[in-house]
Amino acid sequence: MEEKEEIKQKYNIYLYYWVIPFFVGFIALNYFANLLKIETFDLGIMISIVTFLFGFFITISFSIILARVKTLKDSLAQETGRLVSLFLLSKHLGEKFNKKLSNIIDKYTIKTLRNYTNYELSRGEVNEIYESCSLMEIKSELQKQASASFFYILGEFEPIREKLEYLTQRGLIQAMKIANYVLAIILISLLFLNRGDLLSNILFIVLSTTVVFILLIIEDYEDLRIGDYINNISNSEQIFDILERERYYPENLVGKVTLEEGRKYRIGIYDAKKKIEKIIVIEYTKNFDYKFNNLLKKFLKKDKE
Repeated sequence: MEEKEEIKQKYNIYLYYWVIPFFVGFIALNYFANLLKIETFDLGIMISIVTFLFGFFITISFSIILARVKTLKDSLAQETGRLVSLFLLSKHLGEKFNKKLSNIIDKYTIKTLRNYTNYELSRGEVNEIYESCSLMEIKSELQKQASASFFYILGEFEPIREKLEYLTQRGLIQAMKIANYVLAIILISLLFLNRGDLLSNILFIVLSTTVVFILLIIEDYEDLRIGDYINNISNSEQIFDILERERYYPENLVGKVTLEEGRKYRIGIYDAKKKIEKIIVIEYTKNFDYKFNNLLKKFLKKDKE
């Protein structure tokens, strides 16, 4: 009879957690050590110290985020290259298999473009690729070579997809984000106390706005709203063109891409309440915005009804 051993849950204790007892210790030191007092408060020194610390943390934050974005762009390019290669090789492995793979890649690209921060949703399509391999036609020597290359590239594709899944969900650690916001609040407060004449008032407004702007830029980069997104759209367009399918864009991307007159596009309108997406095919003409807005209103009206 096998002995059952209870698995004890372990807690991850990081060194920066020690900041809490240090914080309590500094409160106690400040309260009880009344022997040494500074009569005058040097606002300039305090602003310099906080500015240095804020700049230091912001530099680290940007370094982490930009390194992530660079790796993400490289991985997106590799993913596109593997998908294109798989599709082109499938043309030598039978019409039925080629058509099936084309549908799977199309679904995969739509999912990863719409849910670009949640690559986990595309796992089903990867499984479908493996399952569809039973449809391969391997009769000639050329097809044997094509199938061997296909499986080799498919083996390379999976780790790239796993890397994308990890990179799109990874962000700054919460402690660093809190430090950025705390230092930003302290810096803006000190700048506020330093107001007085017209010049210092103008500097307070400009510098405080710049601090807020930096924090918002970091949030946009971390959530992948800017930076890699344009690259992701370009890669997806390339895949749709090779598959000879209409280019697909989620509704929120329609205003961010360049549409060609006379060309048909697939536009995805997502209903957050029902968690379903309706894809409409629409041709881009001079009155495209009017037609699209009407279709969007009709779709939303049906959902309410």
